[in-house]
Amino acid sequence: MPSTITTQRGEFRRIYRALQRKPDLAARTPVFFCEGDSWFSTPLAMNLLDWLVFPTPEDEERGVPQFGAGGLFFRTEKSGDLAIDIFSERRIADLVDWYEGFEFDAVLISAGGNDFVADFLKGLFAGQSPMTPEQAFARVERSRRFEEVRGAYQRFLRACKRTRPNTPILAHTYDYPQRMGEPARLTVANLGAAALLRDNIGPWIAPHIAHVLPQVAQQKRFAALLIDGFHDHVLAPLAARSEFSGLFTFVDLRGTLRQADAWFDEMHPTGAGFHTLSLKLRRAANALLPPAKRRA
Repeated sequence: MPSTITTQRGEFRRIYRALQRKPDLAARTPVFFCEGDSWFSTPLAMNLLDWLVFPTPEDEERGVPQFGAGGLFFRTEKSGDLAIDIFSERRIADLVDWYEGFEFDAVLISAGGNDFVADFLKGLFAGQSPMTPEQAFARVERSRRFEEVRGAYQRFLRACKRTRPNTPILAHTYDYPQRMGEPARLTVANLGAAALLRDNIGPWIAPHIAHVLPQVAQQKRFAALLIDGFHDHVLAPLAARSEFSGLFTFVDLRGTLRQADAWFDEMHPTGAGFHTLSLKLRRAANALLPPAKRRA
């Protein structure tokens, strides 16, 4: 899959050094630093980042420039990662070693979704009685998980600012889940022979809240509140801070994929769904680049 054929660490270093030996090419080649979770790394389909790195067949036929046609991406994302782990002091120290060693035009990050599902929900709602989606969300707010994730993001942003104060950082919200309780079905068609050695993964939300929110409509409402909460309590406050003015911004993807068939499972869009989302991310990323490196 494309997400496994990418420029990670050693490969990135070799390509970057080769690029620097060609000043004219380097002057028009955007270089991105990428970190995040499965929306940037899932191998089940062309994910959100893959669509920036690799041109679609239709775009290739039309000759539409893509970041992948000359862009260079340092990719260190990993499925299942939590923002509080990605942006821990130890992990940030490792990332900064790479970040300060090369000239990047922009940073793309995708993190925070996993912090509010799976084990977090299982522990938070264990033994609880039925409640409304709003009451369930209030319980999440009282847990101070949003503050924890915002603090992790802030730690990362400050580290990046100390290292490269003029390099823009772009994040994104998630979109509203449409297939509650649907696991990721691993098949040879979407994962290759490795699927024979793995069970399906997920779902990450519905099983942990079904005893307090038994109706699918309630579960979808609660998931939407989580997505809105990530926007309202994490990304928007950070983007509004004066210390990150001109440094950090994000793309709002909420409400883009409203049909269930645009989703592969409970938390991940299909390849076509990710492509739709990537158009918004690509426009925002393109606007951050120096004029000579922007794509049409």
